[in-house]
Amino acid sequence: MDNTTNLISPKLLQRLRHGEEDALRSLLDLLGPKVLAYCKKKVGNEEDAEELLLDIFLKLWRFREKIDLTADVQVLLFTIARNHILNFIRNKATRQLATIAPEEVLPQQDDHIRQRMDYNELFNQYQQVLEKLGEKQRAVFRMSREEGLSHREIADKLGISVRTVEAHIHSSLKTIRTELKDAYILIVLLLIQ
Repeated sequence: MDNTTNLISPKLLQRLRHGEEDALRSLLDLLGPKVLAYCKKKVGNEEDAEELLLDIFLKLWRFREKIDLTADVQVLLFTIARNHILNFIRNKATRQLATIAPEEVLPQQDDHIRQRMDYNELFNQYQQVLEKLGEKQRAVFRMSREEGLSHREIADKLGISVRTVEAHIHSSLKTIRTELKDAYILIVLLLIQ
Protein backbone atom coordinates (compact mmCIF):
# COMPACT_ATOMS: atom_id res chain seq x y z
CA MET A 1 0.00 0.00 0.00
CA ASP A 2 1.45 3.40 -0.92
CA ASN A 3 0.99 6.86 0.61
CA THR A 4 -1.76 7.75 -1.86
CA THR A 5 -3.92 4.88 -0.65
CA ASN A 6 -3.41 6.02 2.95
CA LEU A 7 -4.81 9.46 2.02
CA ILE A 8 -8.08 7.93 0.80
CA SER A 9 -10.19 7.64 3.89
CA PRO A 10 -13.46 5.79 4.26
CA LYS A 11 -14.95 9.24 4.93
CA LEU A 12 -13.88 10.39 1.45
CA LEU A 13 -15.50 7.30 -0.07
CA GLN A 14 -18.63 7.93 2.02
CA ARG A 15 -18.82 11.48 0.65
CA LEU A 16 -18.40 10.11 -2.88
CA ARG A 17 -21.22 7.61 -2.30
CA HIS A 18 -23.46 10.47 -1.21
CA GLY A 19 -22.83 12.32 -4.47
CA GLU A 20 -20.41 15.00 -3.32
CA GLU A 21 -18.59 16.12 -6.45
CA ASP A 22 -15.65 17.53 -4.49
CA ALA A 23 -14.96 13.99 -3.23
CA LEU A 24 -14.65 12.85 -6.84
CA ARG A 25 -12.35 15.80 -7.55
CA SER A 26 -10.20 14.80 -4.56
CA LEU A 27 -9.93 11.24 -5.86
CA LEU A 28 -9.07 12.58 -9.30
CA ASP A 29 -6.34 14.74 -7.78
CA LEU A 30 -4.97 11.84 -5.73
CA LEU A 31 -5.22 8.96 -8.19
CA GLY A 32 -5.70 10.65 -11.57
CA PRO A 33 -1.99 10.99 -12.36
CA LYS A 34 -1.36 7.28 -11.68
CA VAL A 35 -4.36 6.17 -13.73
CA LEU A 36 -3.39 8.55 -16.54
CA ALA A 37 0.17 7.19 -16.60
CA TYR A 38 -1.19 3.62 -16.72
CA CYS A 39 -3.56 4.48 -19.58
CA LYS A 40 -0.85 6.30 -21.51
CA LYS A 41 1.50 3.33 -21.13
CA LYS A 42 -1.17 0.97 -22.50
CA VAL A 43 -2.57 3.07 -25.38
CA GLY A 44 0.57 4.95 -26.31
CA ASN A 45 -0.64 8.53 -26.52
CA GLU A 46 -1.67 11.32 -24.19
CA GLU A 47 -4.93 12.30 -25.92
CA ASP A 48 -6.46 8.81 -25.82
CA ALA A 49 -5.17 8.32 -22.26
CA GLU A 50 -6.86 11.54 -21.10
CA GLU A 51 -10.13 10.49 -22.73
CA LEU A 52 -9.91 7.11 -21.00
CA LEU A 53 -9.15 8.79 -17.67
CA LEU A 54 -12.35 10.84 -17.92
CA ASP A 55 -14.37 7.74 -18.85
CA ILE A 56 -12.93 5.82 -15.90
CA PHE A 57 -13.79 8.49 -13.35
CA LEU A 58 -17.20 8.99 -14.97
CA LYS A 59 -17.88 5.29 -14.49
CA LEU A 60 -16.74 5.51 -10.87
CA TRP A 61 -19.17 8.41 -10.41
CA ARG A 62 -22.05 6.49 -12.04
CA PHE A 63 -21.54 3.49 -9.77
CA ARG A 64 -20.58 5.46 -6.64
CA GLU A 65 -23.54 4.18 -4.64
CA LYS A 66 -22.30 0.60 -5.03
CA ILE A 67 -18.77 1.28 -3.77
CA ASP A 68 -17.80 -0.85 -0.80
CA LEU A 69 -16.44 1.54 1.83
CA THR A 70 -13.87 -1.06 2.87
CA ALA A 71 -12.66 -1.59 -0.70
CA ASP A 72 -9.38 -0.27 -2.01
CA VAL A 73 -10.58 2.40 -4.43
CA GLN A 74 -7.21 2.34 -6.19
CA VAL A 75 -7.71 -1.34 -7.09
CA LEU A 76 -11.25 -0.53 -8.22
CA LEU A 77 -10.04 2.31 -10.47
CA PHE A 78 -7.32 0.21 -12.05
CA THR A 79 -9.80 -2.61 -12.68
CA ILE A 80 -12.13 -0.16 -14.42
CA ALA A 81 -9.12 1.23 -16.30
CA ARG A 82 -8.01 -2.21 -17.49
CA ASN A 83 -11.49 -2.99 -18.83
CA HIS A 84 -11.83 0.41 -20.54
CA ILE A 85 -8.41 0.07 -22.12
CA LEU A 86 -9.21 -3.41 -23.45
CA ASN A 87 -12.48 -2.15 -24.91
CA PHE A 88 -10.74 0.90 -26.37
CA ILE A 89 -8.05 -1.21 -28.03
CA ARG A 90 -10.60 -3.72 -29.34
CA ASN A 91 -12.84 -0.97 -30.76
CA LYS A 92 -9.91 0.87 -32.33
CA ALA A 93 -8.66 -2.34 -33.96
CA THR A 94 -12.17 -3.12 -35.23
CA ARG A 95 -12.44 0.32 -36.83
CA GLN A 96 -9.02 -0.14 -38.43
CA LEU A 97 -9.91 -3.62 -39.63
CA ALA A 98 -13.02 -2.26 -41.33
CA THR A 99 -10.77 -0.13 -43.54
CA ILE A 100 -8.54 -3.03 -44.57
CA ALA A 101 -9.29 -4.93 -47.75
CA PRO A 102 -9.99 -8.65 -47.19
CA GLU A 103 -6.89 -9.65 -49.14
CA GLU A 104 -4.75 -7.72 -46.65
CA VAL A 105 -6.22 -9.71 -43.72
CA LEU A 106 -5.59 -13.12 -45.27
CA PRO A 107 -2.05 -14.45 -45.50
CA GLN A 108 -0.55 -14.65 -48.98
CA GLN A 109 -0.27 -18.44 -48.89
CA ASP A 110 -4.04 -18.77 -48.44
CA ASP A 111 -4.99 -17.71 -51.98
CA HIS A 112 -7.53 -20.53 -52.25
CA ILE A 113 -9.38 -19.18 -49.18
CA ARG A 114 -9.25 -15.62 -50.51
CA GLN A 115 -10.71 -16.75 -53.82
CA ARG A 116 -13.50 -18.75 -52.17
CA MET A 117 -14.66 -16.19 -49.69
CA ASP A 118 -14.60 -12.42 -49.61
CA TYR A 119 -15.21 -10.29 -46.55
CA ASN A 120 -18.88 -9.57 -47.32
CA GLU A 121 -19.67 -13.22 -47.75
CA LEU A 122 -17.89 -14.03 -44.51
CA PHE A 123 -19.74 -11.29 -42.66
CA ASN A 124 -23.08 -12.48 -44.07
CA GLN A 125 -22.34 -16.04 -42.95
CA TYR A 126 -21.44 -14.75 -39.50
CA GLN A 127 -24.71 -12.78 -39.31
CA GLN A 128 -26.70 -15.84 -40.39
CA VAL A 129 -25.12 -17.92 -37.65
CA LEU A 130 -25.92 -15.21 -35.10
CA GLU A 131 -29.55 -15.30 -36.19
CA LYS A 132 -29.62 -19.01 -35.30
CA LEU A 133 -28.78 -18.19 -31.69
CA GLY A 134 -31.51 -17.60 -29.15
CA GLU A 135 -32.56 -13.98 -28.69
CA LYS A 136 -30.92 -13.50 -25.28
CA GLN A 137 -27.82 -15.47 -26.30
CA ARG A 138 -27.43 -13.31 -29.40
CA ALA A 139 -27.92 -10.11 -27.37
CA VAL A 140 -25.29 -11.17 -24.82
CA PHE A 141 -22.81 -12.12 -27.55
CA ARG A 142 -23.26 -8.83 -29.42
CA MET A 143 -22.91 -6.78 -26.24
CA SER A 144 -19.69 -8.61 -25.47
CA ARG A 145 -18.04 -8.75 -28.88
CA GLU A 146 -19.52 -5.83 -30.79
CA GLU A 147 -20.16 -3.29 -28.02
CA GLY A 148 -17.18 -4.33 -25.91
CA LEU A 149 -19.09 -4.55 -22.61
CA SER A 150 -17.64 -6.56 -19.74
CA HIS A 151 -19.44 -9.64 -18.44
CA ARG A 152 -20.46 -7.71 -15.31
CA GLU A 153 -21.86 -4.81 -17.39
CA ILE A 154 -23.89 -7.22 -19.52
CA ALA A 155 -25.19 -9.04 -16.46
CA ASP A 156 -26.24 -5.75 -14.85
CA LYS A 157 -27.85 -4.50 -18.05
CA LEU A 158 -29.86 -7.69 -18.63
CA GLY A 159 -30.52 -8.60 -15.01
CA ILE A 160 -28.81 -11.99 -15.25
CA SER A 161 -25.82 -13.53 -13.48
CA VAL A 162 -22.25 -13.23 -14.74
CA ARG A 163 -22.17 -17.05 -15.02
CA THR A 164 -25.18 -16.93 -17.34
CA VAL A 165 -23.41 -14.31 -19.47
CA GLU A 166 -20.31 -16.52 -19.64
CA ALA A 167 -22.43 -19.54 -20.57
CA HIS A 168 -24.16 -17.61 -23.37
CA ILE A 169 -20.84 -16.41 -24.79
CA HIS A 170 -19.27 -19.88 -24.58
CA SER A 171 -22.28 -21.44 -26.28
CA SER A 172 -22.31 -18.74 -28.98
CA LEU A 173 -18.63 -19.28 -29.77
CA LYS A 174 -19.19 -23.03 -29.93
CA THR A 175 -22.05 -22.56 -32.40
CA ILE A 176 -20.00 -20.16 -34.54
CA ARG A 177 -17.05 -22.56 -34.52
CA THR A 178 -19.29 -25.46 -35.58
CA GLU A 179 -21.22 -23.55 -38.25
CA LEU A 180 -18.22 -21.76 -39.77
CA LYS A 181 -15.61 -24.49 -39.59
CA ASP A 182 -13.48 -23.31 -42.51
CA ALA A 183 -13.75 -19.62 -41.73
CA TYR A 184 -13.68 -19.78 -37.93
CA ILE A 185 -10.13 -18.42 -37.62
CA LEU A 186 -11.07 -15.44 -39.78
CA ILE A 187 -14.18 -14.76 -37.69
CA VAL A 188 -12.10 -14.87 -34.51
CA LEU A 189 -9.66 -12.38 -36.03
CA LEU A 190 -12.53 -10.09 -36.91
CA LEU A 191 -14.04 -10.33 -33.41
CA ILE A 192 -10.88 -9.77 -31.38
CA GLN A 193 -9.49 -7.02 -33.54
